[in-house]
Amino acid sequence: MKKPVIMNPVVAVVIVVLAGGCQVGAPSDEELINWTMTDWKAALKARDLDRLMATYSENYVSARASGKDSVRERMTRIFDRGWMDNVKVTLENAKTTIDGDKAEFGPVKFSSDEGMFTREYTLQKESGAWFLAGSKR
Repeated sequence: MKKPVIMNPVVAVVIVVLAGGCQVGAPSDEELINWTMTDWKAALKARDLDRLMATYSENYVSARASGKDSVRERMTRIFDRGWMDNVKVTLENAKTTIDGDKAEFGPVKFSSDEGMFTREYTLQKESGAWFLAGSKR
């Protein structure tokens, strides 16, 4: 007597989709940028330096840091000094403007006991993913 095959529901859906030739749409550039910025914000909040650095381009340039290694050093100092301990980062009102493989994202609002400031970010599309490539106030 054969044993009945019990299939994981997720596997069953994948088989049906593949068998039916159904194509799942790729996320838009705007969605990819929002995911990058959301992951960046979560990494800041968690003070997870490796996860944070995964959102930066090797070619990052701003007035305060040039190159990914420079950003890592700066963020290490910021985390070590506790400057991000009481900071709230708000992305909700930021707008995304895409021009080819470059995008502008902002304003990103930072607020803490010391006050508030905003920053605009430039992102660069590299190998199909979006990375932070610069910032300005």
